[in-house]
Amino acid sequence: MINQLPIESISVTRIAAKGGFNEQLPEEISFLFLEQYFDKKNNKIKEVILSEEGDEEQIIEYNYNEEGKLISEKHHFLFDEIEEKTEFNYENGLLMEKKKEYSYGSIETTVFSYNNNRLPTSIKVLDEDGQEEESEIFEYEGKNLIHFLKQNALIGKDTEVWFKYDEKNRLIEEKRWSHNDLKTLTTYYDYTNDEDEPNIKIKNDKGAVIEAHIKHLNEKKQLVKHEIQQVNNGLKTFITTYEYNESNKIIFLETINQSGIKERSVIANYDDKGLLTSEIKSEYEVAIGNINTFTLKYEYTFHQ
Repeated sequence: MINQLPIESISVTRIAAKGGFNEQLPEEISFLFLEQYFDKKNNKIKEVILSEEGDEEQIIEYNYNEEGKLISEKHHFLFDEIEEKTEFNYENGLLMEKKKEYSYGSIETTVFSYNNNRLPTSIKVLDEDGQEEESEIFEYEGKNLIHFLKQNALIGKDTEVWFKYDEKNRLIEEKRWSHNDLKTLTTYYDYTNDEDEPNIKIKNDKGAVIEAHIKHLNEKKQLVKHEIQQVNNGLKTFITTYEYNESNKIIFLETINQSGIKERSVIANYDDKGLLTSEIKSEYEVAIGNINTFTLKYEYTFHQ
């Protein structure tokens, strides 16, 4: 008899309607596009991504040590005949080095360092000659991250962030500078309505609000409505609503824009064991100027 858990594999089938001509009904296209395999410790050991024609496009293989930590990851991009292999090295349970080798000869090494609280203080990416390509630096007060800096060998400072906390160690302010737009934006977190789902305001360097997130929760503390307001040559509003089943899993969400047009929706179904069995997804695609709807169906096998 097959056990309910742990899961041995998941197969995901994508079903979509392909438009017809004139009065011709749309053709339904169904194909297996994802397979995932797991060991008895629920570690994912292999993933296969397939094309609509049934060809394997990418294979990813994972290996773990006895503690369940990932020690190697191999990507096969079959279309381009490119392979990437990454090895992970640990000390005292902390990731110290990640080395990625490409089949065309390039090597990239990432080195990690930590403080006495086992929190990362730096992450540096080195090329095959040991030259630094980019780095991330972290500074703390106690266990609270107060400063983050990301630098790039080509452009110098890429991103810089400063963090502030209240007396309860809750993040209340995040000031971010980005090289992309050379601007500083400040995010403010308001926990008045809920500790876990704070409302958010983002202001520019002149103090004007350019984005706001307003969240509404039900009596079970579940997020049921999330309104995003964006000011950029006019007000854009996106309202996402959520519905849950008795197991507190999201069974429906829908995002509507300021014009009342649906941007995105998901309808999810679960079996009596709480496993996801299908999703109907609708997403607005700018390229086609219309909603693209497709269904994902999930099938499971279990370790005996």
